[in-house]
Amino acid sequence: MAKVKPSIIEYTGTVGRVIHYTRFGKTYSRQLPAEYNDRKSEAQLRQRALFTARQHASSLFGTILQRGLTKEAHAHGLTEANYFSRLNKDNFVYSDGQVLINYPALLLARGPLPAVCANSIHTDGLHVDLTFLPNLHDKARPDDIVHIYAVSPDADVCMLMASVERQSARAAFDLPDVSDEVATGQSVTFHLYAIVEAANTAHIPTLSADEKKANRQHRNINRRVSPSLFLATVTV
Repeated sequence: MAKVKPSIIEYTGTVGRVIHYTRFGKTYSRQLPAEYNDRKSEAQLRQRALFTARQHASSLFGTILQRGLTKEAHAHGLTEANYFSRLNKDNFVYSDGQVLINYPALLLARGPLPAVCANSIHTDGLHVDLTFLPNLHDKARPDDIVHIYAVSPDADVCMLMASVERQSARAAFDLPDVSDEVATGQSVTFHLYAIVEAANTAHIPTLSADEKKANRQHRNINRRVSPSLFLATVTV
């Protein structure tokens, strides 16, 4: 590595196999390595694939995790993504060069409120009509809000589809039309999840990734939620 003395010419970028960069006001030049120490053993490939799959899943489920895991994650000194990866380590399995995800078993929220229980689900194209048992006992309140999310790994979509009171025991909605996001004629799979949240915070929206960086106050929202509940898988 060489240090470049002050000059009217500013060196940045790569020329051939030499890279020029500036650090703390000083410019340096160094040659790129002739080869990389990347053995790509079976164990390395497995670990990389699992890490990539967990990171992608935590990004896909981001809005759900912000509602369901933020409080506990930061109590453990972790981000929602890292806490999600820790909780769901066994739900990502590497087999024959690919990662299989057990979507029904994923834990997307943890909290003290009782979850609802799935009862029935009917679909007609994109329309979904589902009923659930409100599970009104102990810490449950009739005005708790049940959030229903639809997640499609095929189209890389995670959307809040309905927010209804626990006592209503029913939700009806239309799944998003994501035909433009997939190949023509390809079927799309949606996984449906429910999270119960106390009414006093249920109206507070989740933030996008950029909004979270600009506003850290979302960590201080005392959301009281239930464990997440997998409702069904719908293919359209």
